[in-house]
Amino acid sequence: MKDSLEENSSRPAVTILVASYGRLELLKGAVDSTLIQQYPNYEILIVDDGSEQEVIEWLQLLEASEPKVSVVYQSHQGVAAARAKGLEKARTDLICILDSDDRLAEDALDMLVDAMSRHTDIHLVFANIRQVRVNGETVIRRYSQYDSTRAMTLATLLKPRLPFKHSGTLFRRQTALALGSYDINLPCKIDIDLYLKFLKAGYLPQHVDKALVDFRMHKDSVSIDRLSGIRVWMYLIDRYGPANPIYRLFIKTVRVGAELLKRVYIEVNG
Repeated sequence: MKDSLEENSSRPAVTILVASYGRLELLKGAVDSTLIQQYPNYEILIVDDGSEQEVIEWLQLLEASEPKVSVVYQSHQGVAAARAKGLEKARTDLICILDSDDRLAEDALDMLVDAMSRHTDIHLVFANIRQVRVNGETVIRRYSQYDSTRAMTLATLLKPRLPFKHSGTLFRRQTALALGSYDINLPCKIDIDLYLKFLKAGYLPQHVDKALVDFRMHKDSVSIDRLSGIRVWMYLIDRYGPANPIYRLFIKTVRVGAELLKRVYIEVNG
């Protein structure tokens, strides 16, 4: 790992962690957004999950030319394994997740670290996003600050739309590792699982009421494999949901209905 961090900086060091797999043009935009951060003390760790040679060659040139960038390569194992490897390799305790098809606002790290620094009991921070549609239109997606871990857990399990976006999340690496890191055995919903781990352990996420991530919508940005997702949702509800079996069954029923409606919407609207 390169020595790109400022040892005497008054601001804590941050690692921006990007898991990459193909989609070179989108990846370039994501990386560009990490290189122009106003924050003074950070580095960028990219874990490539078995991309094609074109992407590998670009990453090699990037690592050779940008002091802040380090790249770890692995065979294709999925995004959970790539992010878990990133947490293992990162040198800092603060980790900012960026999806390889999203972009960070220039002041994202400043705003996220400021929110994290307000209280010692804050271990995870998330922000609003700007949805960038295929036609170029943008819509701000605003989230809420919850009063309790229970309320946010129920919102996560019940609401059709998640009450957070994982991309742009800042969290404490040691806490995430102690909670089990990313679950490499899950085929999807690993971001939801990680948030629920923090919530179950009593760590209430702190919300930043500003759009700090551009979520770029494209044909691969939303999965239509809802049936696989439903199976994972059932697992998550059993693991993190209420103990009352009747209430848990109600949550499962609501979630299955929401996921099936999403699938119909995607198929009808292309």
